[in-house]
Amino acid sequence: MNEIFENKIFKYLPIVLIFLLAFILRFYNLNGEDFWTDEMFAYWTTDPNISFKDTVIRTLSSNFNSLFDFLLKSFHIVFGYNVHTSRYFVLFFSLVSLILFAYLLDNTSSYKSLIFGFFLLSINIFHIKYSQELRSYIITFVLALIFIILNFKKGKIENNFSYKKIFTITFLSILMVLNHSFSILILLSLILFKLLSFFKTKKITIKEVFLIISLSIVILLYLFVYLPININYSEYFETSLAPHWIKPTDLSFFTNFYFSSFFGSRILGLIYLLSLIYLICKNRNKIFFELNIFTFFVILILLSYFLPVVYGYIFAPVLTSRYVIFLLIPIIFIISHFIFLDKNKFIKISLIFLIVVVTSFNHVLYENSFKQFYREVYPTKPQIKKSLEIINKSNTNIYSIKKFEAKEKNLNEVYKNYIKNYVKKLNFDLINLDDENDYNNIKSFWIIYISDVRSNTFEKPKKLDNVFKIEKIIELNSLSLIKLKKSY
Repeated sequence: MNEIFENKIFKYLPIVLIFLLAFILRFYNLNGEDFWTDEMFAYWTTDPNISFKDTVIRTLSSNFNSLFDFLLKSFHIVFGYNVHTSRYFVLFFSLVSLILFAYLLDNTSSYKSLIFGFFLLSINIFHIKYSQELRSYIITFVLALIFIILNFKKGKIENNFSYKKIFTITFLSILMVLNHSFSILILLSLILFKLLSFFKTKKITIKEVFLIISLSIVILLYLFVYLPININYSEYFETSLAPHWIKPTDLSFFTNFYFSSFFGSRILGLIYLLSLIYLICKNRNKIFFELNIFTFFVILILLSYFLPVVYGYIFAPVLTSRYVIFLLIPIIFIISHFIFLDKNKFIKISLIFLIVVVTSFNHVLYENSFKQFYREVYPTKPQIKKSLEIINKSNTNIYSIKKFEAKEKNLNEVYKNYIKNYVKKLNFDLINLDDENDYNNIKSFWIIYISDVRSNTFEKPKKLDNVFKIEKIIELNSLSLIKLKKSY
């Protein structure tokens, strides 16, 4: 009995320690930086003080991530509408995703692969980054893991499951596409995997056919019913999935396939990419002829690059690294599983050493997730808090955030809502001039000019040109703080 207990401690202690490290990396300094404009939109959309109908309208007008918005709104109703509370919602799902990934590894691969893969995801800079941002990508990650777990058992596809489970998978697929449209790639990958299995074995059950039809209907309803409605409401997407800021894929994309973004640097990305290609080629018989979870993973990787790139060349660019964050699952899974099956000990030890040491070295010296513990981190997002502190200490407590040139009709409301709640959080006695729109009795005021969406420099509005002159400009990260004073 004692031996069994000691063996369990020995098995689970490393997992617990890695999980604690992952928690610290994500929790420490969770609100060390303020929101991007995208996060401000999510915060504005999920205001618990507005009706459900208004939330739906705001969601349709600003993004495709309705599930995320509804869940976040519910979170705000329960835990309060605080600018520093919202990110705990994302943190929770991040930790859930780590647990699910460990569960999948534990049920599919070896103990060594479990420890190695769990460690790689826990310190992965891309996963950490989106565990600290108020956006939908981590929930996509969680839903993708649940989808894979439901469809695969011990690495093999489940064929003879109940109609109740088919309904569960179908319902989950609806949630996935409502959270992010790129989840369609995961559903298509499973359909393609099922068809590949049929062509090889010449066998398919009625329940498998039913599942394929169900997933296909979900995809078609999303593409031809929900998506056109969303685009019609949206101020960002005129005729397609493509927002205006996504750049076309160039030749540099085909040299790393976003691996540099996924893993923190060009060198690290190359190490992971070459390791992945080597391990897939080395184990091609186990992957392509046995038709298991690794076959599905390779299909998912190929399809997630191929379809968006082709769509981008034909219509408009739609692919960016965070849209396919779920690719971390197959990439890390394949590497952590097959690296320990390599019979060449020199290559195996070299790859493990290279991945662990270079990853750790890169994160400790260069990435903010580790540097936050021993030095001040350079801000990467608009410094809202600092700008409000400067205004609060100045001789005028009046500010404006209005962008007269804003193309997005809701942008000013989004900024106004976030900064108003931030002022409330800081308990500053500041006056928002946008509420008054009366410049006649104002001698001076500050303009908070946020420039992370469009990096164009500040230009004084024409309606103020003959009345106010620029007295001072303070440049902060992705933000300019301009003090205007009456010229007479």
